[in-house]
Amino acid sequence: MKAPALQSPHLPAKVSSYAYSRRSVFSWRTIIAEGDAELLWKELLRLISRHHMVRTALIGQRQTSSTITLITLQDLTQDLYLLLLQKNRFNHYIDSQMTDEEIEKEIYQIELTNLLIGGLRRRRPENYRMARRISGVLETDPRFRKFKQPRDRKARYRQAAEVIYGLRDWEDGKSLKDNGTCQERITSIPMRRRNRRRTGCTGEAQVIVSNQELVELMVEIFEAIDSPAPLKVLRNLALSKLPVYDPVMNTIDDEFNEQRQGSHFLDSIAFTSESPEVLVLRAEEEKLGRIAANHFLSHLSSLVRDNTARTEKVWRILWHIYFDPTEPSGQEIAELVKMSDASVSDYRRKIEAELNKVKISKAAIMAFSEELDEQLIWRLSLNEYIDRIRRINETQTDIEWMKTEVRRPGDITAIVDLLQIM
Repeated sequence: MKAPALQSPHLPAKVSSYAYSRRSVFSWRTIIAEGDAELLWKELLRLISRHHMVRTALIGQRQTSSTITLITLQDLTQDLYLLLLQKNRFNHYIDSQMTDEEIEKEIYQIELTNLLIGGLRRRRPENYRMARRISGVLETDPRFRKFKQPRDRKARYRQAAEVIYGLRDWEDGKSLKDNGTCQERITSIPMRRRNRRRTGCTGEAQVIVSNQELVELMVEIFEAIDSPAPLKVLRNLALSKLPVYDPVMNTIDDEFNEQRQGSHFLDSIAFTSESPEVLVLRAEEEKLGRIAANHFLSHLSSLVRDNTARTEKVWRILWHIYFDPTEPSGQEIAELVKMSDASVSDYRRKIEAELNKVKISKAAIMAFSEELDEQLIWRLSLNEYIDRIRRINETQTDIEWMKTEVRRPGDITAIVDLLQIM
């Protein structure tokens, strides 16, 4: 930024009233030369507390329902103090023989303003970008033009937000309507949609709206309000119709909204579903558990030297011990597989020994058990046996069955408990 020229038609009166109404009694040159950091910090705080951008930000912050403090005078003062130290501006002020008034003007009008604009650009990047585009469209497009300030309003140097724009075909004497009713008049204008497939020239940001669409939106706004308006009002009206997404920080202690009084973000965090990473890891563990189940069934055939008939009997013993909903005893299993009780007990010890050799995580145990059950039912064709048991149990009133499950929820807990002992 540069100082206004002497022949500038704009009046710089209002800009410098920040300091001259309550001018510091201390000399900037003396404070800097003596290295009084505490007094220098207080003087910077005085300038920051009078800046119009800071006051606007603090007012907007108080009007929000969030309890988080995004901006404080003390933080801004510290940032400005460190910035001036890093840029070695204090030494420059002394070396260049600047007066106290020149030092204060440069800090206030240049350094502090640039700091605030940079912070706004970081916190609200899309709002900042669209506000600049709206200003550029109104200034360069031939369909718009500037209107003179009303007679009761004084011109202010470099106060672009106060510049009044309107349609070019409007007459110069068109009256200005109340800005407070503009928002109601544009309710019929539809919200613009965002094209998320297009990016800007740098490829780092999405195209919110094209220049042609932005011009059409501004024309619709002017036709709706039927009045010239200041630039800051036009920015707010246009931004309310654009899909601008900027991150907003909230504490976990903030309430969601008025309809959910007493519900805080902390509550939702405590009861939210698992993260995508946890879901992916769980799916991988389940996949490994099912693969281990198929390998385990194939390995059981080595206990009987790959004899097909004996392998089938081993599978049946495994299923009746751990998955049969009737939970038969060893003698009943021996009758079902047509083997002696001693042979069933011997095969059971061998099966448990092989289960102890299985190396899977605890998260994969349930998937391992379910896959064993499904594979045994399919390989041994046990569907008819299970259906017969289900029909028998449906006639018994002392057994509760689930609607679609063949077995009770605890039927596979035996093998799960055995694997968890490992």
